[in-house]
Amino acid sequence: MSSLWDEIKDLFKTDKQLEQERQEKINSALKKEADVSKKLAELEKQYQDSLPKDEEIDFDKLFPTESGLKEIEYTPESDESIEKRAQSAIDSEKKKSQTKIKDMYSDAVAALDNDKDSARQTLSDSYSNLAKLYDELKEKANEDSIKRGMARSSVATNRIDALDQSHVQSATEAEKAYIGAAAKIDEEISKLQRDKDSALEQLDLKSASDLEESIAKLKSERDAKVEEYEKYNNDIRKKNESFQEDRQKKIDAYIADAKAKKAEEEKQQQEYESKYGYSGEKLENYTERYRIAYDFYSALSPDIAVDALKASPNMKYYLGNLYDKLLSSLQSKKNDQKYYF
Repeated sequence: MSSLWDEIKDLFKTDKQLEQERQEKINSALKKEADVSKKLAELEKQYQDSLPKDEEIDFDKLFPTESGLKEIEYTPESDESIEKRAQSAIDSEKKKSQTKIKDMYSDAVAALDNDKDSARQTLSDSYSNLAKLYDELKEKANEDSIKRGMARSSVATNRIDALDQSHVQSATEAEKAYIGAAAKIDEEISKLQRDKDSALEQLDLKSASDLEESIAKLKSERDAKVEEYEKYNNDIRKKNESFQEDRQKKIDAYIADAKAKKAEEEKQQQEYESKYGYSGEKLENYTERYRIAYDFYSALSPDIAVDALKASPNMKYYLGNLYDKLLSSLQSKKNDQKYYF
């Protein structure tokens, strides 16, 4: 409390000086208030720790994190792999075709070789039959000449010579027939060889062409599959992104709703406490806060205590409904302050 002499001295100070001194006193009080705020903060923490804790919300349980839609993992086949696979398939088919062509050729040649063997056997049989036939004819001719007593005659000799000539001619004709048949068979075999070589050559060309077509087809199918999966995966990504955005909106709405409900509950609690006051442990806690604050501010000069309380950045929060009570008490002390002039 200021003395009479202090009040007399104040009469000779300008308003600016008085306001400056008043502000310095308030600032000094606010600095000293730090220890008070610390004690009140501890009481606030004790009170908050005593309150039931909000149950932690399991958002993953309320709002599933996955849509269930999965992208397809697809590794496209490389050009090298496609070319090897196509080459393998073409080589396999080519080998089958080559075997078929060679087998057909071998079977045809074997049949012709059999025909040639048959012609050779026919020639051999012809030789044997002609020899037997002409031996019989010569024997019959000799017997006939003997019966006629012409065994040593030139007629008999000429007749035998004629048979020999006929035998030789028949054998020559049979051999010519064999040679002609054998030559024809050899020609057919040579033609078969040419046909086989041509078929194998055409097969090589066809296989090369088929290989190019197969590679082009397989690459086209692969590219189409890549495009198909990429389109599908892009669609899945968009749906999953939309799912996550929608999920976040639901979570935000849930949180906002919970905050609104809590705010409404706190508002109703504040209205009730404003009307009926604190109770229970809260009353004890805030009463202790009020005591600490009252002891501090009532120790200040009444002329600055009210302004120091109003200037405090924390007291209204820490004191709650008791703030106005302290302010009113300090205001009364200020009003009761004795003035000499």
